[in-house]
Amino acid sequence: MAWKRKVEELESDQRLLPELIEAIRTGDNNQVESLINLIRSSTSHEELVGHLAANFSGTVTSAEEDEARSKASTRQQSPSSQPSRSSRVFQASSVPIYSVPAKPWTTITDDDVLVSHLLSLWFTWRHWWYPFVDRDALISAMQDGKEDDDMCTPALVNMILADACFDFDNLDEDNINPSMEKSLQDLFYEEAKRHAESTRTKVSLPWIQFLAIQWQYLQNRGIERLATSIMQEMLYVLRQYDKPSRSQKPKTRRGKERVSGAQRILGYTSWAAFVSTTAATFAMRNHPLMEPPVKDKPVVCKGDFGEAWLPYPREHPPVSAHSDCHLHYLSTLFEICYNISQCLFVEDGPRISPTTRDALEELHRDLTTWYGELPGCLEVAGVKAPHTLSVHAQYHWAVLVLSELNFTLQTDDEDDATVELLVPVVRAQHMTSALAIADLVHLQSVYWGVDHIPISFLEPINAALAVIIGDMEAPERKSPFVKLAVALHGLSRRSVAAESMLRMLRLTLRQRRLMSAKDVDNLFKDASDHWEASVLSPHVGVATASDATQFGEAGIAEETYDMLVEKWDQFSLGAPSSSSSSSS
Repeated sequence: MAWKRKVEELESDQRLLPELIEAIRTGDNNQVESLINLIRSSTSHEELVGHLAANFSGTVTSAEEDEARSKASTRQQSPSSQPSRSSRVFQASSVPIYSVPAKPWTTITDDDVLVSHLLSLWFTWRHWWYPFVDRDALISAMQDGKEDDDMCTPALVNMILADACFDFDNLDEDNINPSMEKSLQDLFYEEAKRHAESTRTKVSLPWIQFLAIQWQYLQNRGIERLATSIMQEMLYVLRQYDKPSRSQKPKTRRGKERVSGAQRILGYTSWAAFVSTTAATFAMRNHPLMEPPVKDKPVVCKGDFGEAWLPYPREHPPVSAHSDCHLHYLSTLFEICYNISQCLFVEDGPRISPTTRDALEELHRDLTTWYGELPGCLEVAGVKAPHTLSVHAQYHWAVLVLSELNFTLQTDDEDDATVELLVPVVRAQHMTSALAIADLVHLQSVYWGVDHIPISFLEPINAALAVIIGDMEAPERKSPFVKLAVALHGLSRRSVAAESMLRMLRLTLRQRRLMSAKDVDNLFKDASDHWEASVLSPHVGVATASDATQFGEAGIAEETYDMLVEKWDQFSLGAPSSSSSSSS
């Protein structure tokens, strides 16, 4: 598809000059000055396009807008986004972890319980992967009810509420006028954009956080080009905000304690941005866009119990969690991924630059050293929170990518004898990491269900599936494959990006004749039934075979997670399996 990519690049170049002229004509003085400074700074073509798209709404092409509307409309009409009324009744009975007012933060609803519910969902399932905001500071600001450009704004709050709707299992029907065509998520997002556009010229920490969450939101909606533009804008504004002249004299109304707090939150936001952007470029085999921040990482614990994490809105005893340790070690891991990218990926595309075997081995040693130094609060032992399992999945993903590069890379110090000895070792590392990701997904599904798998699992799952699919002749590979496929299906119910990956998986299975078309359909039908049963369960744990069998509204027994995996791990390659006959 290289020719298609080239045509798109030429079309983009052709549009750039008219868009620049239009931006200069229609932008206000501050916007135009910012644009000219960006051009003078020798910025890349992609960053310039991203800046135009993010700051001059009139320059975004109608094609991009149509694409966004089309994908959003398709998602709203999808059966997967219409959960049953039973889940609404259950969710409504849950007491939110965090209690905040709806006013003055949003005009979409005046229901304090709904806003508190959404915020509790977001801090439970999404904030751990991209902790761009300080939870305690944001909640305190919302409870005060005073808009604060340096801490909390309506744009940021509505953006968080829109993002939280990915995990919201009682959609707009009970909370807004049923005659309205737009979903609750779309309404929050549009309000967030309205507030953002009215304050766009002000560089502030909430503005950076708004852009960061908007980027993740658009990525999940499958609007990739616009998401990339927003990501580049977020990095640009973060660099502007973090200039020495600004960071030395932050705006404050509360003295030195507030300055210290603002700088601490900026450090969190900076490291979260580094982790997220490096993960995005690492997945694309592209050169990293952001250097590791110079700010200190969060301080790790010294054996303390930590905070209590609950799988809201489910009933479950609290699990000890350490948010500072989580971000600290995740940041350190992605510093290694940054070094891998710097060493191997070139700036203008997913091509590999020459290197040495010694360099690759050193990078692998860095990964194994990092893994060996994980503290007890981040080890996989006993019942662990999803974000802890996700940290391990990121590690195995990094090992998998580095091992894969060992197969394809032409090194400067190539030695046939050395390579002959090295290949079996690297191949074993490759498969071991893929199987480890399947095991982590299994733990996530057993402990916390398939309906709230963190989106951070998406790239590791996709990479592990690609490895295991290449060795499906081995009978012991079928169970890991089923675990990964069921997890990808679960993610696809809350993410258009995951939905696209699931379609590619289904296509690959059929093209390679690994499963019959009937078996593919029945496997994911069973996965869909189990996902809905997991949503309806008031406890985490429609999980293991030892649990009591669950019954649906029609009185039909619902399969546990272990039963689902066991049912499908004996399918016949390329032919209808015995499983399909029982999945009607």
